[in-house]
Amino acid sequence: MTSPTLLERISMGLKLLLPDRAIKFFPPDFTLRRPVLSLLAKGLEGQSACYLALFRLEFARLQHEVSEEAWASLHDAARRHLRIAAAEQWKDEELIVLDQFDRADYVLLFRAESHGVGVSAGLPPAMNEKLERMRRSLEVGLHGAAPEWRLNLRVVLASVPLHAAKGQSSPENLLRESYEFARALATRQATPQTAAARRQLEQMLERGAVSVLAQPIMNLTSGDVSGWEILTRGPEGSAFHMPDELFRLASQTRLLSRLEFLIISKALEEVASRDISEPVFLNVTAVTLTHPLFLSHVLKCLERHPGLSAGQIYFEITERHEVSDFEAMAVILASFRQRGFRFAVDDAGAGYSSLQWIGELGPELIKIDQSVIRHVDRVAVKESMLKALVTLAKELNCEVVAEGVEREEEADVLFRLDVDMGQGYYFARPSALLPADERVMFQETKARIQHRRGQAAS
Repeated sequence: MTSPTLLERISMGLKLLLPDRAIKFFPPDFTLRRPVLSLLAKGLEGQSACYLALFRLEFARLQHEVSEEAWASLHDAARRHLRIAAAEQWKDEELIVLDQFDRADYVLLFRAESHGVGVSAGLPPAMNEKLERMRRSLEVGLHGAAPEWRLNLRVVLASVPLHAAKGQSSPENLLRESYEFARALATRQATPQTAAARRQLEQMLERGAVSVLAQPIMNLTSGDVSGWEILTRGPEGSAFHMPDELFRLASQTRLLSRLEFLIISKALEEVASRDISEPVFLNVTAVTLTHPLFLSHVLKCLERHPGLSAGQIYFEITERHEVSDFEAMAVILASFRQRGFRFAVDDAGAGYSSLQWIGELGPELIKIDQSVIRHVDRVAVKESMLKALVTLAKELNCEVVAEGVEREEEADVLFRLDVDMGQGYYFARPSALLPADERVMFQETKARIQHRRGQAAS
């Protein structure tokens, strides 16, 4: 008997799903289905590492208000989009099975090259990118299926290794433990696995084992580099390498501010060592921004690097955590602004919270989310949203950066609408910071920007 093909294994998982009912987290009578366990057992026989990726539907604490009719639409959309995305992203030999474990949980089991062992075993960056593309595709599909939940529904992704206990545990126990760990990461619950991960994260922070990359922000009029967004990476080959997993675990284990303090130190040290004169954008969560020692920490970093100034720094406020008291936050921002720091609001256009940030806190710069920019040349509503955000920014005397620009046609819309700055793979991928005398590669980007802008104006 031949082995099932990739599409057959996807269908096996998504045609024989658990019943559409509220299932408690591994109740006593919960049984993993035999086809899934059989495919996992076969996958574990090989030399490649095996991983579990969890795609969890989150409703901003409003899950109990989702109607049965909405759940039905969401289940249909989730199955359809996951089938399509899995077939597009994964090779036949990589995929083990795709299944639904709970009402809001969809699980992908797959193979990849091993990048370490134990809880710190990392997923190759290419695999992380595949999972993130699947997550985005699923989220867009769900928003289309239940548009009334668009502002509250998001898909949370968590991935964990299964191969650490190969030969030491049955496939069923291994799958249960891995699913529990992934669900704990996604929901920020404490488990023995997360306790072990916390110890490893603490050791990583003690060693200062984070690195920073930078992605240029391009001036869409001159074609010059207008600034740099600083991006974080954990140790290569660890579960902490990619920023989503790193920050999720740091938040769950209450190490978030400690991590961000370290990143600020590393970033400013790198910026100073490269004699960067352009503005730099440092991502920071509301949790750390309100930390009583954060401002003094940043000022001490600047004292160590007298070539840098507060006016060179934008703090890019991320949406990882909600703000409950905007008046108190405004006071904190004012104390930073008095010393010359500036603020940017990230992900504008992706939801209500970023617009509330803009209205309440008056940033100096607005970064328009990639969900607005993606296919803006094809979707009229997205172009209308972009126009509205650009108009809003001009009325507020804010600069604008369009994020996630990946295609020439998207860039052409930005030129036509006179957007100030752009950032994304179309211009340059993240890399090490480069001093001015080592930026030869940006001359081609500058010429391309000027050429395309000229064509858009003609």
